Amino acid sequence: MMKTLPSSALAALPAVDEAAVDTMLKKALAKFPRKIVVLDDDPTGVQTVHGISVYTDWKAETFRDGFASRPSMFFILTNSRALTREETRQAHRDMAEAITTVAEETGKDYVLISRSDSTMRGHFPLETEVLRETIEECSSKRFDGEIIVPFFQEGGRFTMNNIHYVKDSDQLVPAAETEFAKDKSFGYTSSHIGEYVEEKTQGRYTKDECTYISLDDLRSLRVDRIAEQLQEVTGFNKVIVNAVDYADIKVFVTALIQAMEHGKEFMFRSAAAVTKVLGGIQTKALLTGAELRT
Repeated sequence: MMKTLPSSALAALPAVDEAAVDTMLKKALAKFPRKIVVLDDDPTGVQTVHGISVYTDWKAETFRDGFASRPSMFFILTNSRALTREETRQAHRDMAEAITTVAEETGKDYVLISRSDSTMRGHFPLETEVLRETIEECSSKRFDGEIIVPFFQEGGRFTMNNIHYVKDSDQLVPAAETEFAKDKSFGYTSSHIGEYVEEKTQGRYTKDECTYISLDDLRSLRVDRIAEQLQEVTGFNKVIVNAVDYADIKVFVTALIQAMEHGKEFMFRSAAAVTKVLGGIQTKALLTGAELRT
């Protein structure tokens, strides 16, 4: 049983130069021309973004519209948490085939994000494995790794020392000790993300094979070091990203773009934070009553 931490543990972490982080990210995103395709297993995934297209089916023409849309990112709401394993398998195979077809038609490269409600609950590893297998069967694209980012600040979800925590009042509770881990369909017993991967893949990917992106490197802005770690990832092995603040995600995305510029390919399994950062979406205040009525 892992130790519950006081929420003050977050404030005790080293500060980060947010202005420097934003400058680095802006430069990286400016030379990142890919379309960002988000497959969302629950309607809540769009809550941190705005000004993007959101679709509720995955027909080929829907992906054509998404690839043609002006924003760099679009969402497909799959609601796959409500589907059986076989329904989910077929849906993701259909989506992967459509993405491959449209990408080849348009000549546009893309990044694929499997956005999951609370990340650790859902059809994992099924969804990303089907996407990888289908895309690699249908195209020349090859994925070096899968990036797992369960951080979701707005929902009180933080990852430190590779352990995922859920904020409950003034405590940080290891995720496996919360009600979420007792889900009848998608339950789990490990709060350590590497152990979670090993549990869910039944040992096909082990915690020792995972690549861990530390808060120390993120907070010290060691972009080159993180990019070097990503360069070493092969065989669809898992990359675990520690994060307790959006600044951590921004540093990681900067390093990721650097690694991808050198030919590396990754797929994401993430909460909502990565979509906001990689899509270059600025924080916006809650809608007013007047805006809701228009």
